[in-house]
Amino acid sequence: MKSAAPSLSDVAEQAGVSKSTVSRILNNRLGNGFSVKEEVRLRVLEVARKLNYRPNLIAKSLTMRSTKMIHIIGGNHALSQLGNIYQTVVNHITEFIDAQGDGFDVTVDMSKHTSDQSEIPAWKIDGAIILACCTSITMEEILQMGIPYVVINGPAPAGGTSVVPDDVQGTQLAVKHLFDLGHRRIAYTPPPHRFMMVGHSSIADRQNTYCEQMKHCGLAPLISRFDVLDETNKLLEELVFEKKATAILAYGHMEALNLLQAAHSLDIPVPERLSVMCFCDHYANQIMSPGLTFIDLGSAQMGTSAAQLLLEQIKQPDKRKPQKIVLNETLCTRSTTAPPPSD
Repeated sequence: MKSAAPSLSDVAEQAGVSKSTVSRILNNRLGNGFSVKEEVRLRVLEVARKLNYRPNLIAKSLTMRSTKMIHIIGGNHALSQLGNIYQTVVNHITEFIDAQGDGFDVTVDMSKHTSDQSEIPAWKIDGAIILACCTSITMEEILQMGIPYVVINGPAPAGGTSVVPDDVQGTQLAVKHLFDLGHRRIAYTPPPHRFMMVGHSSIADRQNTYCEQMKHCGLAPLISRFDVLDETNKLLEELVFEKKATAILAYGHMEALNLLQAAHSLDIPVPERLSVMCFCDHYANQIMSPGLTFIDLGSAQMGTSAAQLLLEQIKQPDKRKPQKIVLNETLCTRSTTAPPPSD
């Protein structure tokens, strides 16, 4: 039979002190007229260590004004795809918060929620970071409870704070790069059809800006009717052999990797015959070969900026003000783009 987890009463009994004394010592809440001898403090800490006592987080949060807990919302939809930008974002959130030395712990919600469910945890939190989006009931509770929050790569309600990449500027940069190399038959591949229903702003921003830039350059946009992941060979056959594309800008690195694989199977040399580039971040690009030319979304800076903004809201609530930080995207040239073939 599994023994019950040790309780605050167990620690108090073995240490020979009251439960309130144990609570104050473990929560470092001495002072204000309450003090204990050093030998008592050390004895309580040793008993707690031997019993492997862990305080009930939910019960503890109900009695504390500050829990030193920051909760990241949206892990299920944002972190489910391997190698996407949000892994870099979360890493830099935690790195920045840890580096401040304020004692904040970070939790990430990986549960799958329906649209009518709240994503607020059962315990009290000092702040929240939302990866792209959350359910409407979650945002209502955040606003009602006055929880400081920052949205990353997504919109915040009026009066909220967000950190987003400039996909319009990044797409303009991508088309200019290919145009300056001499390409005039530049194609674009959106995300898979099944992802189009998600409705993230980047889907429309990148495709619309691509079309606008092509027309601005006096060129015809080239977009395939085939799915970039499920029908990649057919997509390339249409774009390269029928529409004579010499360069393709892909929505993301997974789409670009599928294009490279399909190009290899169809004997289309990259970049000699076809240049390929995409939107990505440095982490994902480091583990790919060949190294893709890409538009860096600045995921590391997004994470760091969001963490900094959230800590400022928590520490200085009176100075809290709505902000929308828009980060420029940057061009990183690798080995998959080159001038078009002379023929």
